[in-house]
Amino acid sequence: MEQLESGRGSLAPDERRRVARHLLLDGFGLAAQERLAASRVVVVGAGGLGSPVLQYLAAAGVGTLGIIDDDVVEASNLQRQVLHSVADVGRAKTASAADALRGLAPSAEVVAHPERLTRDNAAAILGGYHLVVDGSDTYQTRYAVSDAAASLGLPVVWGTVLGWDGQVSVFWSAAPDGRAITYPDVFGPQPPEGESCATVGVLSPACGVVGSTMAVEAVKVLTGTGDPALGRLLAYDARTSAWDTIVLAAPSSSPGGDVPAEPTSAAEPALPTEPEREPAGPPSDSPELSGVPGVLLLDVGLRPGAVPGAVFARLEDLAAGNLPPELLDHPLDGPVIVLCERGLRSRGAEQLLRAEGWRDVTSRAILG
Repeated sequence: MEQLESGRGSLAPDERRRVARHLLLDGFGLAAQERLAASRVVVVGAGGLGSPVLQYLAAAGVGTLGIIDDDVVEASNLQRQVLHSVADVGRAKTASAADALRGLAPSAEVVAHPERLTRDNAAAILGGYHLVVDGSDTYQTRYAVSDAAASLGLPVVWGTVLGWDGQVSVFWSAAPDGRAITYPDVFGPQPPEGESCATVGVLSPACGVVGSTMAVEAVKVLTGTGDPALGRLLAYDARTSAWDTIVLAAPSSSPGGDVPAEPTSAAEPALPTEPEREPAGPPSDSPELSGVPGVLLLDVGLRPGAVPGAVFARLEDLAAGNLPPELLDHPLDGPVIVLCERGLRSRGAEQLLRAEGWRDVTSRAILG
């Protein structure tokens, strides 16, 4: 990353008064604060992780903040995406986030990128920034971010949260001291998409813990203070509120090279896995079930009518307690088979139905 000039004397008195607690901080001070003011940071995703990252970076005094997101605010986002409010439902997340950040830090320049980041546009968008914060929730976006950042020589502060668990690291292809590790070096080739918050849920405050930690890492990288998590993966378990640190090995430079890095840790023998991947194929025991007496088929997939004879329900409606009449009329001890394309949403629905009292519930995938 290019060295940011401190530009001593560039902070206006009002801004210095605002960030006075940073100026008093041992090992930080005016020079670091002026580097933040000169920084350009882009955050991928204005959701559960992007919300605390953007809030804290704006409050900390980052001069320019870019926001990349192509989604709109939905009511189910408000449980964890604290940048947005009820009044923002239906608005573009970039517009909602930009308004909130301008209210928090009027001197910051906020740049909205209301589009999906892809391999085709990643380099063009990221190239205007000093650092990337990746709070995206798909492998496709993560690998596009990683490849573009590596080609541009940009550091990436990465984080993820799912269920009760979170992970944070700093990846930088140009890092010194053998710490030039990228996301694919740790997690290997891009896998199929897997579980998400929409299918297995997420603890709301865990997003704040992980997102705030990502903001801390970004500030350290931008200012040259502290010890950023380069070459380390920080793993968070909200059940115990414990953090584990996993030391990552640099990629092999031997002639046989291109071997994914083996993480090593005295406490953990192996790297915590990414969200569970999708099933490789349809289950072997998935015959046509629409005519089986006493069995209720419940389709929670993305395409209504994909399963002949099944009752369709949106996973979000089930979570809200809006159960279809056919399910309400079905005995609590009667068999229910929940289906979706990949078996991901159906597993979430199985959990919801069991919590509602149905005892004989199984979930299945209908596609490979």
